[in-house]
Amino acid sequence: MARPGGAGRAEFDGMNPDPIPIVILGGSDSRPVELPENGRDKHPLIGFKGVDVRIGGRPLIAELVDRLRASGVFSSIYIAGPRRVYRPLELPVEVVDTDGSFGENIRAAVEAVGADHPGRPVAFVTCDVVPEVETLRILMVAWAEAAPVDLWFPLIRAPENRTRLGESAWKPRYRIVPGKGEEPVAVLPGHLVVADPAALRLPFMYRLLGLGYRTRNRPIRLRRTVMLRDVVLVLLWQDLLHLVSFRLPNLTWTVLRAGLTAAEELRRGRVTRRRMEDALRKMFVKYRHRRRHPERGVRLPIVDAMSLAKDIDTVEEAREIGAEVRSDGAG
Repeated sequence: MARPGGAGRAEFDGMNPDPIPIVILGGSDSRPVELPENGRDKHPLIGFKGVDVRIGGRPLIAELVDRLRASGVFSSIYIAGPRRVYRPLELPVEVVDTDGSFGENIRAAVEAVGADHPGRPVAFVTCDVVPEVETLRILMVAWAEAAPVDLWFPLIRAPENRTRLGESAWKPRYRIVPGKGEEPVAVLPGHLVVADPAALRLPFMYRLLGLGYRTRNRPIRLRRTVMLRDVVLVLLWQDLLHLVSFRLPNLTWTVLRAGLTAAEELRRGRVTRRRMEDALRKMFVKYRHRRRHPERGVRLPIVDAMSLAKDIDTVEEAREIGAEVRSDGAG
């Protein structure tokens, strides 16, 4: 696997990143995810995928926990999900008892981990991936080299030939220009992110992440419309609070301008990585934090880490990796 960032990056054996906590997002899909046209022949999963999908008779989430522990780059592991579901598995983790929306589960996790590890960055991973241990090590070294950053979210380089993705060929890909003068490359979203909660507009992020999860795998234009409709009132309310506290009420304008411009360029396949990083920083990082720490920001490295891109959304994807699906976990 190619090292993130290209030549000149440190090898894992030559650097030991300071371990940070990681949260496995273990909520349920109460209804099947809506698949795009080229995935309509698949059978989407519902329920608690981390438990319903089994590898060698073990829940998928147990395999994920083993790999996170084996990587040696995380100080502690949390599962954000219902205690009634995960406690009986007797895994060596802390369970944050939550059973809400995607954004609500992240909120509960941030509050719980923040109480145990105040001031520390936090990593998040979804429960439906099977990352290679070496991939986790390499990526966390890349994060440590980039740190301190407000938000670090690797994008996964995708093959131009969709068939090489196997049962995941239906997943939407995006085209991003890595740097000045370079050609756009196809990428898939990764399912690992590292965030500094103290730097972020958390209430707004929880709302937007929930909307993003609900509309995942859908066309960019549709996702943009749904998010715009639902977040405008939130932004206007925050601007009203700014006004009564004698602060410039420009959050709505700043966020919408940055987000809509970047979304349109992404839809057209011509957005640069720098543009996406700047847009996400304007949207999610507190203004005062940006002023105090201009050297920090959002980083979207483009890496070769396919095991973090191929999340298990369908019965076919589960079977492709040799997993079985409990009968009550398939739609």
